[in-house]
Amino acid sequence: MDKEENKKEEVVKKEVNNENKEPTIKIKIGTVGNFMLAFFVVLIIGTGSLTYYLIHNAKNDYDRQYNEILSNITQTQQVEENTTEENVSSIGDLIDSALSNVVADTSTNTTNTNTLIDSTDTRKTANQELVVLYKGLILDNANFDENTLKYIDSTKADADKYVITYYSYENYSFKEAKLGVLSQKVYDNSVKIDNVGKVAISEEYEAVPRQIKVVNTVPSIISDNNPLVKDYDTVKTISTDFDGNGTEEYILILKNTKTGFSKITFIDSKGEKVADLASIEKSKWKQDANNEYYLGIDNVEILDINNDGVMEILVEIPHSTGDPTVSLLKYNNGELQGKTNIECSLLSE
Repeated sequence: MDKEENKKEEVVKKEVNNENKEPTIKIKIGTVGNFMLAFFVVLIIGTGSLTYYLIHNAKNDYDRQYNEILSNITQTQQVEENTTEENVSSIGDLIDSALSNVVADTSTNTTNTNTLIDSTDTRKTANQELVVLYKGLILDNANFDENTLKYIDSTKADADKYVITYYSYENYSFKEAKLGVLSQKVYDNSVKIDNVGKVAISEEYEAVPRQIKVVNTVPSIISDNNPLVKDYDTVKTISTDFDGNGTEEYILILKNTKTGFSKITFIDSKGEKVADLASIEKSKWKQDANNEYYLGIDNVEILDINNDGVMEILVEIPHSTGDPTVSLLKYNNGELQGKTNIECSLLSE
């Protein structure tokens, strides 16, 4: 009995153990599933977080690199601008230095130059007065008379103050601006200014403010009031508004090739003669000269030499030897100021 009962109990235990094993297996299977699910969830979340982190860092790196590039471009532009300014400044210094060297060279009378300098550098600080040159010699622009042209004493310390920019005029119009230079000695220590035009002014302004016309005929308003004009076979008429009052005045250049007489005459706006300015006759020519001499248009220049709005008349008076003199005249408000009726001569004095 005991054995049978023992067998039964063993069978019962096995059955109980079998029954107990099934729930245990189910519990293990459920735990693994939950673990796997949790693992995948964590993996997905982790992957997403990592992806977001990488994307965020990549964006930050991109923004940082973009800002660095932009900053480099800005700095490069600033460097280029600064470099340009420095270069411009350097060029300006070089120009100033070059001009100083030109002035130093010319003051020793060793070279002449055709250097054209900036129009803003109209005169040196040492020379505050207006300088007017006629054929390179100094003309007294305030003396309305027959003027003797002056040379420059090269031994004086201020001789190089005349080495400045001059604005040249010829044939009633502006010619050019150039740096005047001291010439080689003409005689003793006397020099003149080279590299300038016929009339040269040290300041820049409109020295021919109104139109000047030249024709080879005589206007009827003049011939009607001056019948003797017909006695001259060659005539040139210069017309302009000298004083800016709205009416034209005239200068006649008359030549008679039969008698050998020529003269320069001033006519007012009504066609009436004001005065003869200069004249020369055949008996006053050089006796040994082959060429005839007549006063002509080359003897007359018209321009405002003192910047007062009124154009002056410069009449070149020839002489037998040496430099010419210049008769300076002004016509303003119906009044002619200056020396008139000058009789020229080329005979030895």
